[in-house]
Amino acid sequence: MICPQCFKKIDDGEAFCPHCHMYVGTSVQPAHDEFVFCDGCGARLSAHDRTCPKCGRPAPGILSTESSSSDLAAGRTASFPRLTQQMIEAHADAPREQAPTAAQVLSDSIDPSSTNVLRPEELRSGKAPAFLDGEDPYHKKKNRFIKPVVTILVLAALVGGGYYFVAYDPFGVMPGFIEAFEQAASEMYPSRQLPQEPSGPLDAQPIPEGPAKPTDADVFQVVSSSYNKIVSAFDSLGDIIDDYNYGYIASDIAVRREKSAVAYATRDLIDAVLADLDALDLPEDCSYTQEIEQVRQLASWVRTRVDIYCASWDVSLSYTGSDLPVHHQSEILAPLRQRSSEDAEARSSYIAHVEEYKPVEKSS
Repeated sequence: MICPQCFKKIDDGEAFCPHCHMYVGTSVQPAHDEFVFCDGCGARLSAHDRTCPKCGRPAPGILSTESSSSDLAAGRTASFPRLTQQMIEAHADAPREQAPTAAQVLSDSIDPSSTNVLRPEELRSGKAPAFLDGEDPYHKKKNRFIKPVVTILVLAALVGGGYYFVAYDPFGVMPGFIEAFEQAASEMYPSRQLPQEPSGPLDAQPIPEGPAKPTDADVFQVVSSSYNKIVSAFDSLGDIIDDYNYGYIASDIAVRREKSAVAYATRDLIDAVLADLDALDLPEDCSYTQEIEQVRQLASWVRTRVDIYCASWDVSLSYTGSDLPVHHQSEILAPLRQRSSEDAEARSSYIAHVEEYKPVEKSS
């Protein structure tokens, strides 16, 4: 025959399948009509159920003496005692503890010691403490004002102690500290110190004089140094022109910035020389007034030539990324074309007067 559950072949006349242990016998299955519901979950059971289909608890019928042999043959074990009808009826008739009803609670029929928060001896004596409304009998009431008051007192003590220490100096350290601090401040920031008041009468105080005017020797040193710088700037024009020719249309912006650095530095040098000459506070009878004007004129000619290449570099360096300067040669060379006559005039004027305008020291 074939097992209806696992569909495996079993011998005829077998009561249980040896593979899945399902009951397939033709013998009459032990009946347990008195066990209609599961003792574990209360689910309804059929006469052929060996275990509860919901909770897995063994059916009450398989725990009987008559079904023990069939249970052992099916591989099942009984772990729960078998209940008889007499046991069920005795359990049902046993008195159960009932919860207090609402009427009992309202009529105070329940023992107060079971629900009251007071101790039993207090209830028996009738001397229960009178608690305020909303007061917790199990926790002490905390004073909310102690902590803020203590904090204020501590802060007041700290502030008062600091004021007393600074004002009265009980240890005698403040004068020396203040003197050392003022000395360090005067050395670090001399220009911020307040002028000291004169100690003597005002008539006896000398009238401060302004800065002394430079002498002719000082003026000559400045003029001679400026002249040498201007000549050096003119000589660097060869390097400026070479760097320009090899780099003004370079694709790499870093190369163009490197090639243009000499031109911009030379122009800044000439501007610094002109600023030094303008800053000279010449005496009225200075012997080098003419030499100063001549050096200033040489500086102006050289600056004109250098500035033309700087203007062209400004256009070249404005093209970055995919916008290459090779596509804008006309715009880059425009300053050189437009100021060509100015450049030629400045070059010829410088060459014609550079030796003539060289400063010569005069005897005092």
